[in-house]
Amino acid sequence: MTARTKPGIVSSIMDFEEGDSASVRLTVPVRQDQEEVLTRIVRAISQNRDRHHRRQRITKAAVIRAYIDALSSIPVDLRNISDENELLRRVMESFRNHPGSLKST
Repeated sequence: MTARTKPGIVSSIMDFEEGDSASVRLTVPVRQDQEEVLTRIVRAISQNRDRHHRRQRITKAAVIRAYIDALSSIPVDLRNISDENELLRRVMESFRNHPGSLKST
């Protein structure tokens, strides 16, 4: 069996287009409101593209990967983080303190 045909929870996530370099599957539980936000983002992207920009399907996983790449471009103090709320606070603080860190392409 290949990685794409192994049974399990992630086998239904087949959103990689040919040629994508992602090679690690990661299952991340999210809250219902977070899943709804991802759904709205994907829907907005799909609805706001003309036919010339529909070459690749944009999925929830693609949005998450883009967010990870964006987060990796800003400095975040990762010392002594006690919980997820503290991590979120520091990430948000980094966005406020380094607005020019995210370069658009």
